[in-house]
Amino acid sequence: MSSDSVQIGLAAFLDYTRSNTRGCVNLVKAQRTMYLDPDRRASAFYGPFRAALRRAVNSPDPERVLTRTVAKARPVQRSHFEALRAGFLQWWGKTRGTGVPISSGRWQCGQLTINIPDQGCLGLRYRNGRTELVLPYLKEPELTAEDAYPALRILELESDEMLPGAAPAVLDVRRGKLHKLRKNTNRGDLDAYLEAEAAKYLVHWQAAA
Repeated sequence: MSSDSVQIGLAAFLDYTRSNTRGCVNLVKAQRTMYLDPDRRASAFYGPFRAALRRAVNSPDPERVLTRTVAKARPVQRSHFEALRAGFLQWWGKTRGTGVPISSGRWQCGQLTINIPDQGCLGLRYRNGRTELVLPYLKEPELTAEDAYPALRILELESDEMLPGAAPAVLDVRRGKLHKLRKNTNRGDLDAYLEAEAAKYLVHWQAAA
């Protein structure tokens, strides 16, 4: 990989694509600092809850798993984790899937690589046999269906590698709302948008150096 190449996570790219122009610049500055500083990356704010979600979908008592995580949260995390627990359990009570193993994925566009680690997504299988590859969105601002589209398309492109046959989904955990691609989605237009956003991200990354 060349020195000009950049690697970020899918959740970070989702944050970028839903930001306004000014917000994009500041966001990339913060992301650059995080990705180039291993110590800061290791202490991700939502890391404990993201890990708890993976345990919860494989547990006979997911509420207990998430409640323990909330109890261990730092004071600055607690209200956020409580909101995430409530939203997830509301959604989970209606879906009742079963966690299944997934592999990591990687989407590349020019010099930008979007990593999708298996620890960052959920693989779910339902009683009717269908499977979903779900990216949990944990942030406080509400995620709209349009906001979710870039991440949904990347998950769709990588689903054969991560969980063959699975449909992509993004879960706004706080609100217990699952976003999916519409059947009439124009994937050509969406792919062109992704390429443009990837190129723009690289410009902002280099400008933040």
